[in-house]
Amino acid sequence: MSVVSPALRDVFDAIGRDAARRDRDRILPFAEVDALRDAGFTRLTLPREYGGRGASRSELFETLAELARSDSNLAQLFRSHFSFIDRTLLMPDGATKTERLRLVADGAIHGNATFDRGGPDAEKTTLSDTAAGPRLSGRKFYSTGTLFADLVSVLAERDGQPVSVLVPTTRSGVERVDDWNGFGQRVTGSGTTVFTDVVVEPERVSGVREAPTDGPAFVQLVLLATLVGIGRAVVDDAVAYVTARTRTYSHASAPRAADDPLVQEVIGELSALAYRADAALTLAASVLETSASSLSSDSGEADRDAAICASETHVTKAQLVIVPAVLDAASRLFEVGGASALDRDRGLDRHWRNARTLASHNPARYKARALGAHLLTGSDLVGWWTSGDA
Repeated sequence: MSVVSPALRDVFDAIGRDAARRDRDRILPFAEVDALRDAGFTRLTLPREYGGRGASRSELFETLAELARSDSNLAQLFRSHFSFIDRTLLMPDGATKTERLRLVADGAIHGNATFDRGGPDAEKTTLSDTAAGPRLSGRKFYSTGTLFADLVSVLAERDGQPVSVLVPTTRSGVERVDDWNGFGQRVTGSGTTVFTDVVVEPERVSGVREAPTDGPAFVQLVLLATLVGIGRAVVDDAVAYVTARTRTYSHASAPRAADDPLVQEVIGELSALAYRADAALTLAASVLETSASSLSSDSGEADRDAAICASETHVTKAQLVIVPAVLDAASRLFEVGGASALDRDRGLDRHWRNARTLASHNPARYKARALGAHLLTGSDLVGWWTSGDA
């Protein structure tokens, strides 16, 4: 039985009807984000006492895959939002945790501002202590979702130490720039965010990496759930295209495309590739479910570290299964028909472009090597990784 509620299913279906046009014309999905918020999607994993559904991690990843089936851009742009909720839920009880959950309960959407551009000598985003209080200045790139967000967590340096700063996106000195120019995931709002002497409340500054966490595995699995949704959409679109197709070839095996054994074989292969990706997501999500229980309990350090290692291991394996399966499916899709499948209004090419863009996050080559080293030498899988500096 689907974990997606009927109300959300209706919103997902509406989102899917215009997804190809939004991609083709690069129409930013502000209305679609609002519709998801109004339907309760942004509160999916909030506890019920905060007006949420209290969905588990496994339910979240399956719901994200179904949203990505309609439009992969929407699933990815909420990556930081659900990561923010997840790490807040794992915080000790207190005023900070309560405030953050209430912000989301009131409808706030959270965005991302993590990455500075350039190497070790590049200018960093900094939090400076002044007589009037902390001030934030810097420039962030790949700020996925922030164009649509009410709040953003900013990774900054304070006296040489990393800190996380929670800032309203409408605050004076915050500028969100729509300059993402990638060929895929074109409407995720993954542009630049500029901070110029932004006022920061001291209580909204916190340390980072204070304890081991499965956060990196969580955010990677959001991307993989999005890829899984693309795999499902490939099958949907292939079946719809072939079913409606009336033209065929003089050397075809049947007078109607849907009856052609070779076309049927391609459809079957696409379905199997999507199934492979589905299975990997389900298994990895179940491991993260167990990890969440360990991290939120009073289990010892050894149990916690084992849970984090298992999360990293399974999500890495899932990445090495899901990425090639979905990319293969998105390419083989075009074997079900002729030139009409290339019509830009159909937008079938967006599946490969979007999958390739998502697959470029945390490149699989590095993850495969790390997994191999772990199995051969016992070396730890990296529990925290980023990009920008070697």
